[in-house]
Amino acid sequence: MTTRDEHNASAPDPAAQETGEHTEAVLFDPFADEDEEGPGTEAVAFDPFADDDEDETTGSVALSDSAYAGLGDMAGLLKDLDQLRQGGGRNQTSQRSRLQALDTFRERRGTRRASRVVADGMVELPWVSPDEPKDALVDPTTAVVQKGITAPTLHPGDVVAGQYEIMGVIAHGGLGWIYLAQDHYVAGRVVVLKGLHSTDNEDEAAAAAAEREFLADITHPGIVKIFNFIDDPRVPGGFIVMEYVGGPSLRQRRNAEAGHRLEPDVAIAYILEVLPALGYLHSRGVVYNDLKPDNIIVTEDQVKLIDLGAVSGIGAYGFIYGTKGFQAPEVATAGPSIESDVYTVGRTLAALIIDLPKTDGVYDLRIPTPTEEPLFRRYISLYRVIARCCNEDPKQRYSSVKSLEAQLLGVLREVIAVRDGITHPAQHSFFSPQRTTFGTKHLVFRTDQLIDGITRTVEITPQEVVAALPSPLIDRHDVGAAMLQGSSYAEPQETLETLRQAMQTPQYQESREIPFAVVRTMLDLGLTSQARNWLGSLDEKYGSNWRFHWYFGVVNLLLGDFTAAQRDFSAVLEILPGEAAPKLAIAAVDELLLQRAGMRERELLPDSLAAACAGMSTTLDQVPTSVFDSMVQAEVLDDDWTMVTSDPAMLRFHAMRLYSLVWLANPTTVSAAFGLARQLMNEDEVELAVSALDRVPQSSRHSRMAALTAILCLVAQDLTESRIRRAARRLEKIPNTEPRFLQIKIFVLRAGLTFLRDNGVAAAASSKPLFEYDFTVRGLRRGLAITLREQARVAPYARHRYALVDMANKVRPATWF
Repeated sequence: MTTRDEHNASAPDPAAQETGEHTEAVLFDPFADEDEEGPGTEAVAFDPFADDDEDETTGSVALSDSAYAGLGDMAGLLKDLDQLRQGGGRNQTSQRSRLQALDTFRERRGTRRASRVVADGMVELPWVSPDEPKDALVDPTTAVVQKGITAPTLHPGDVVAGQYEIMGVIAHGGLGWIYLAQDHYVAGRVVVLKGLHSTDNEDEAAAAAAEREFLADITHPGIVKIFNFIDDPRVPGGFIVMEYVGGPSLRQRRNAEAGHRLEPDVAIAYILEVLPALGYLHSRGVVYNDLKPDNIIVTEDQVKLIDLGAVSGIGAYGFIYGTKGFQAPEVATAGPSIESDVYTVGRTLAALIIDLPKTDGVYDLRIPTPTEEPLFRRYISLYRVIARCCNEDPKQRYSSVKSLEAQLLGVLREVIAVRDGITHPAQHSFFSPQRTTFGTKHLVFRTDQLIDGITRTVEITPQEVVAALPSPLIDRHDVGAAMLQGSSYAEPQETLETLRQAMQTPQYQESREIPFAVVRTMLDLGLTSQARNWLGSLDEKYGSNWRFHWYFGVVNLLLGDFTAAQRDFSAVLEILPGEAAPKLAIAAVDELLLQRAGMRERELLPDSLAAACAGMSTTLDQVPTSVFDSMVQAEVLDDDWTMVTSDPAMLRFHAMRLYSLVWLANPTTVSAAFGLARQLMNEDEVELAVSALDRVPQSSRHSRMAALTAILCLVAQDLTESRIRRAARRLEKIPNTEPRFLQIKIFVLRAGLTFLRDNGVAAAASSKPLFEYDFTVRGLRRGLAITLREQARVAPYARHRYALVDMANKVRPATWF
């Protein structure tokens, strides 16, 4: 039997036959002279004794034997060197150089190189030294005795197909023992022999032939190479000969870690490295079927899929091999599919990061909920992406590994931000950045009453939320993408007419973006009710599309149907758990529901739970599981933490969690920072609220507003001398040219005076002044009167100016003048 390499070397080139030329192997002689002319790759003679300045007609003169004899002990060495210059001994030197190069090549196998940064630069995967082949061999005796497995048919020293010498076994799979062998035809390389399907009848023989055909054509750097297919009378079905990949499997890497778990970011990074290989298989019309930690090998700086014995065509029937606990439940009845491969991805990721429940040594098919698993409480988006992969209904899973990859990258960003406080840009989002902000100015604007006497509210409105929410990006692969981008600068009325005409054109009938562009245009024109009716007509065709739920959520939000909007945005989050936009939308809707119920300023959660929701000082995985068990038993929290709820405590719980996740993952989304601060203030977590506002970057145009809001938070409730002084110090760092400087100063002075009166003392514990005034009742009354008069000078209306002066006179301490 000839190997593929031998076949390629001996096969003539058809093009070369036509021109009279063909590719030939040329013997390389490092000492050959360049006497031939003509283009082409040629060997250049290397002579370490040549003189660069030597004339071509002049050469070295060989010494006679008598001359060598007169050189004493150096004679032998010089004679050898002269023979090299004359050409003698070239074969021996060439052989030595080749052996030395080969030895160097082998020695440097596994030489440590730099670790590799993957997943858009978010994770650094370590270098893993490859294993020696002999270290991978296992003793089959234990498995034969304990598990009742049939002993291996082949033994060390057996030769298969006259080419492969068995070294031993490395594992037992669904098709029998897997052997390690040495290939005597190709440089003694080590290969893996794995059994193929048996061919007891014509159908099975045809299936086996088809299997060999597509397996032989699989070429991807992330998939183990296939070298050959061989038959052996001792093994029905024969063998597939594969590349040996020396290195630990992900299961071995997981077991080597403390607690037998990989860190979530590392596990996600490894899965992201595997997805392109699965996508390649799916693009060729086949599925892998048996993804699990054992079949993913890490070696050097590579991650590879091994064991292609279970690969089959999409929708194939017959024997479909897989592993219990990883294989999708519908494979036995519906056959393998891309969705069944996605299921194994979710199971594999879960097995790497948590302890999956087992029955009789086999993983149960269910995924532990956040209530049961602390890791999922901390990284709730990670749970959602795994739960979607492992949904019992294949239609509810991701339809491609590409869509799964985008969500895993978003989840990875969130995991790193929550755990390490490091943020990375969202490079694969389906949404635009936040268009504007909501809820960032209300608390500070409330103090503007001191300027003009007009009372202001601190409540957010649906209109400002919708104006601020990110917008879905146009799918550039959609047939109508180019047309929509070209009409983005037109007037809404013109755009609507253009879209109407496009929908009547056969070219755009398959576009999904154009019908949703109609919704956007209607909303721009203020036709909210008409937009809802239009969306209703799209339900049958696009009801499972996340854009459909997003726009329905926006429409219901504008129409004041907050319950329906919560349900719609929750559906988007189930589909896109790696996106920040639905999290921000749900948090805002929950806050609006609390406002409508009149419970916006009421404390609703236990202190420990409220602090953990913020994710700054403590996290939800540190809260005892019993707390969440009691919430589930009370039926205020669903076991899988769905977002649809009307319970006030759960509305606050979810609003805080989601605002925190969005803010920690993206510090530019300042609406989330202010929203989190509002919820924390309502839960009497003043210090955490201030801490959230302090995280607004100095480069942000909202940093001044965040600083002023933090000052007001410090003096809003639960007054202490320390908080009042901190508020004053913070305000003193802000230039007095700030338009609201005086009114904020008035609030701080009033808080100081209220603190002294409530505690029945005439002066603060410290003698240090507050601003430039004594921290006493008399000093603060004087300072408050002076500041009110200063504020009156800039009041725009005379009536309000007089009111401020009257207020100053009332608070001013009594004097003799």
